[in-house]
Amino acid sequence: MKLRTKISMIAAAVILAAAAVSDGIIWTICRRMLIREADQNACRRVVEISAALENYSSSLGSSTSDSAVFYYLKSQGDAYTVCIRNGEEVYNQTVLTPDELMNAEKEPYPQPGAERFWMTKNGVRLLISHTRAIGIYDVFCVTDTGELEVKLQKIALGMTAVLFGITIPAVLLLYVLVRRSLRPMKQLSEQAKAIAAGAYDQRAATGSNDETGQLARDFNTMAEAVEDKIAALTESEQKKTMFMADFSHELKTPLTAISGYAQTLRAVKLSDEDRDAALRYICTESARLDRLAKKMMRLLELDTRESLQFEEVSLGALMQAAQKTCQPAAEQKGVTVTAEPGSGTVQGDFDLLHDVLCNLVDNAVKASGEGQTVRLYESDGDLYVADSGCGIPAAELKNITEPFYMVDKSRSRRSGGAGLGLALAAQIVRLHHAELRFESEVGRGTCVCLHFV
Repeated sequence: MKLRTKISMIAAAVILAAAAVSDGIIWTICRRMLIREADQNACRRVVEISAALENYSSSLGSSTSDSAVFYYLKSQGDAYTVCIRNGEEVYNQTVLTPDELMNAEKEPYPQPGAERFWMTKNGVRLLISHTRAIGIYDVFCVTDTGELEVKLQKIALGMTAVLFGITIPAVLLLYVLVRRSLRPMKQLSEQAKAIAAGAYDQRAATGSNDETGQLARDFNTMAEAVEDKIAALTESEQKKTMFMADFSHELKTPLTAISGYAQTLRAVKLSDEDRDAALRYICTESARLDRLAKKMMRLLELDTRESLQFEEVSLGALMQAAQKTCQPAAEQKGVTVTAEPGSGTVQGDFDLLHDVLCNLVDNAVKASGEGQTVRLYESDGDLYVADSGCGIPAAELKNITEPFYMVDKSRSRRSGGAGLGLALAAQIVRLHHAELRFESEVGRGTCVCLHFV
């Protein structure tokens, strides 16, 4: 069953119940009023008849006989009045017997001398009022409440007609309004199905400011989160695929060289000089594989770590240590590495931050030409590594921290690189809640900022 049908049925039941209770209360009030009116009329009537008999008796000027009373009541044409004297009928046009009337349990009216009681005769409910006239006659006035019951039935039928006349249009109108109000829910359902099918750009209309509009806005927020998550997962999957492809490619080159030279040593008779060259090449490529494996293990180790044990690290000491480590390799290329004094401190792991600076300086040395200088300096609590080398194209900057990514692949391979240095540095920086900022211009050099938040 659809929600709008449930709401309409519940609303119809509530409206019917409320209207039925209201009609029941109104009908009860009307019944009491009609009964009270009939009661008052019956009391007034019996008092009036008694007073008329008193007047009639006075007009006769002598003691009133039963025949005179009979004559008077018959002349009035009243078929609902009974007159009894000492238990004997004087006048009675009804089906009631004197014993029934005289022995009934009566209750007094508010007016003195008058009383009433109810009686059911032949299935008819009768209201009977009683008083005494001339001191010797018991006068009874019989009121048939059948007419009263007919009035109450008409009132009940009228209320029922009004009840359904109001309820049915109200429920139909409510059904239309609920259906219109829930229309956005149907759209949300269709859009949810579309998103489940892969259309992650689907969004719901958020025109209204009611709960449905708020639900649509929340749905859109959820859809955006799902789209971002799917995009992130897709990008991550692509990166993993590229990572595996690049890793396989990095392994292929040294393994091919080692395998080729090993087969040559086994199958071909070489001179001592050629054999030594082949062995040196095998050792060089083996060392390259060893470095690649160690960097891969280091990268995986850092990727699984969530936090580090930090200590206070002097930025000056950190730069001096990196300069001392990188200077020998830089001198072989004719590049000078300088480290300016620093006074600031940061919270971090000295050895890991040292690895970051060494990677940055090593890249700067590789990008520099003979006679150029690589500078390490501090400014506003951040560390900088600047060179005046070949620079990095703007389109390449966003990818340089990806594993195995190399701007100049031929130069990096000649120098034994595998494109993991900046990936390791970026991972270490992330664990320090810091960031790497690159500024570079082709032909003018690169400046890398290690910014501590």
